Amino acid sequence: MAFPVDPDSWEWSHTLFRTEPSPQDLRSGDPCQVSIPETLVRVIDIAHYDPPADLGRLPRPHTMLVVLPVNHPTDPLQEDEGATIEIGSAAPIVIELMHQAE
Repeated sequence: MAFPVDPDSWEWSHTLFRTEPSPQDLRSGDPCQVSIPETLVRVIDIAHYDPPADLGRLPRPHTMLVVLPVNHPTDPLQEDEGATIEIGSAAPIVIELMHQAE
């Protein structure tokens, strides 16, 4: 995965992943921790694939959420906005419903 180094960039606002230390402080070969800090997000799309989607990597995802942080501006929402979370992946992700739109 590539990480943007400019916190003001479009790419920075479209990924949930962060590194410790931050990317601008890392050099080639440095160790770092990659994680998704606790983040309140809004689900903007749900994709379900049966059979699982062939995206060129394994395991193939069967359900993916497209999310945006709740403080992200959405007017107008662009087609490619949002971060993707694969449900059922090996990543230890905890999801808790905070509010459901009517």
